[in-house]
Amino acid sequence: MHQKHAPIIKIFMFVRNGSRALDLMLTKEVAVMKNLLESAGYGVDIATASDEPMVGETTSLTPTVKLAEVDMANYVGIVLPCMGPAAGYPMPEKVAALVAQAVMLGLPVAASRGSIGTLTKAGGINYRKYSFATKVDSDQRPEFVGGAFMGTGVVRDAHIITSAICPMAASELNMTDGTEVLTQAFIEASADAR
Repeated sequence: MHQKHAPIIKIFMFVRNGSRALDLMLTKEVAVMKNLLESAGYGVDIATASDEPMVGETTSLTPTVKLAEVDMANYVGIVLPCMGPAAGYPMPEKVAALVAQAVMLGLPVAASRGSIGTLTKAGGINYRKYSFATKVDSDQRPEFVGGAFMGTGVVRDAHIITSAICPMAASELNMTDGTEVLTQAFIEASADAR
């Protein structure tokens, strides 16, 4: 007699290229998030902008899906690590569209420090509480209009979870890294959404 296995519930994670501290961010951010999600029973599909492996001095990351083929209809949420990108390093338009789709569908979205801007541009913090590196002047950055800045710690507002302190910021600013708390809050939001 064959037992049927329940399908694996999947999370999509986009790992941004252009990190200023690739080994640190892959080990202390991406690996931590992935391990916590998998320990909670989720499958994790990871894409990068180039669809190529990211190779640091001591670690590497191989994408499991091609970014162009990702459809949020196949996932129960999206996670955006910070990755400590260089200033002005672009986020692919496809990622912005996926985040907007997730927000529209009411799926949980977790964004860490350098990825919070993508969430705001997708309408993810409209009239929500959020975390960010500093208070934002919404006249200069209209995508923040209506959002309520709550500091740099992890903030969950329904299915939107933000943290302004990634491993690199924690190291540079002597603050507590929010990666684990952000991921646990995302797991709770995902459970609540099911």
